[in-house]
Amino acid sequence: MVKLALLGESYPAQLRENPQALRDVEVVWSGSSLEAFRAQVPAKRPDVLALDFLELNGVETGAVPGLMEDSGARHAIVTYRFARRGVLQQYPAGKVRLLQGPISLSLLRAHVHLAVLDAMLQPQSAKPAPVAPAPLASAPALQLGAPGAVSTVTVPAVPKPPRYSAEQLGVLLEVSSAVQCECPNHLSQIVSSLQAFEEYSKHCENRNEADRQVHALLYRYTAAARAVMEEALTALVKHENIQL
Repeated sequence: MVKLALLGESYPAQLRENPQALRDVEVVWSGSSLEAFRAQVPAKRPDVLALDFLELNGVETGAVPGLMEDSGARHAIVTYRFARRGVLQQYPAGKVRLLQGPISLSLLRAHVHLAVLDAMLQPQSAKPAPVAPAPLASAPALQLGAPGAVSTVTVPAVPKPPRYSAEQLGVLLEVSSAVQCECPNHLSQIVSSLQAFEEYSKHCENRNEADRQVHALLYRYTAAARAVMEEALTALVKHENIQL
């Protein structure tokens, strides 16, 4: 049986809600603390690591290979919300699977088995040819409020704080709905992605004042969209009588 170690804010809650999703995988460790992971997981000798990061851009390039080497894991499944293409290209093909999350444990289980199977069928994967980054096209500065600018929607000056934690969204990602539409699972993914992009837009690089204004606009609009979808999710949670 494949040994799996899980690192992510929502994984422990997902596992509690739906333990049968990983029924034929031995989960040797699950938690959200990187320090605890580094201290405890190497002794467990997992075959596969499942690592969930909100923003992959802020993760050091050598962090994932380092965790694999320290733990003895042969594969890593890395989920993220947003990342630059250049960052994704830095990870070694064959050993690291990159997936845009959040994902359910059932989907994670499938990728765990695929990672092991791929390694058996292709023990020596050829390295992909490097991809030259496309040149950045220059564009005129966007003046907010000018014709053509996206400024017709009124959003709060101060965004509402997130209503749902990563643990709660993890539960909703795994919960079984009273009907077969799986709306709680899908809405959980939407809210989680909006939360991540809201945070991502706060730290985007700004070349000039126009960039700063656009990123501030994206942040406010995303926060407003997240708050609206949280209202929808709350209504659904009450309708389904889901306890969080």
